[in-house]
Amino acid sequence: MEKFIGKLFIEGEIVLLTGLHIGGSKESGEIGGLDNPVIKTVKGIPYIPGSSLKGKVRCLLERKYGFQPERNSGDPCGCGRCDICLLFGAHSADNKTVSRLIIRDSYLDEDHFIKEVLKGNIEDITYTEEKTENIIDRIKGTAQHPRIMERVPAGARFRFLSSISFYENDNIESLIKSFIEGLRLLEDEYLGGSGTRGYGHIRFDNLAFYVKNIESYIKDNRKALIETEARDLSGIDITKLSQAVVNNLKVNKK
Repeated sequence: MEKFIGKLFIEGEIVLLTGLHIGGSKESGEIGGLDNPVIKTVKGIPYIPGSSLKGKVRCLLERKYGFQPERNSGDPCGCGRCDICLLFGAHSADNKTVSRLIIRDSYLDEDHFIKEVLKGNIEDITYTEEKTENIIDRIKGTAQHPRIMERVPAGARFRFLSSISFYENDNIESLIKSFIEGLRLLEDEYLGGSGTRGYGHIRFDNLAFYVKNIESYIKDNRKALIETEARDLSGIDITKLSQAVVNNLKVNKK
């Protein structure tokens, strides 16, 4: 196994530009309950599972690079060599790799939500909205089979936390480039369900980049901030970012 040399942390916010629906458990036996509730914490506050983010980014990258699953199989790539396998882990018993990418669950900024989305109305705090949808009868032009969708409304913000681990002989710039490309692709796609009907348009904002090398774990355990003017994905100079990571990790660039 190759030697671990450090981590890059990419942190910031996920901003909802349209309503978001990531499905949760429906209350059993609830009369008049929602047909399609969103996933929530035990306190009833919606959040974005890290698995939803990670799975969508992987899917978009595989589409970009033209990965074609084997016939009768929808499994992700399992080559064990490409950036996708190195970041996310290879789906193959023969080509196992260490997953370098961690994406944490993203939790709602409740203070911002109350102030900016609810406009300070705290008498009856609700963190979601209901949207009624129908199927249109193509002959009669009438609505039928109504269903109620629960969504987190536009304007909500969630805390975004991710990290990439690096090992000896990794192509650091290539791994960083692939992950940022995946995030950029996600901004132009959608997260969660019903994206083709307008749901799930998001933006990454207020980004910050930190690095931690082996010495940090031994000494003060602090992350070093990488100075950059970029606050969103469009402003990132990947080459400069990668070089700063390499310099901090004190390794030869691969």
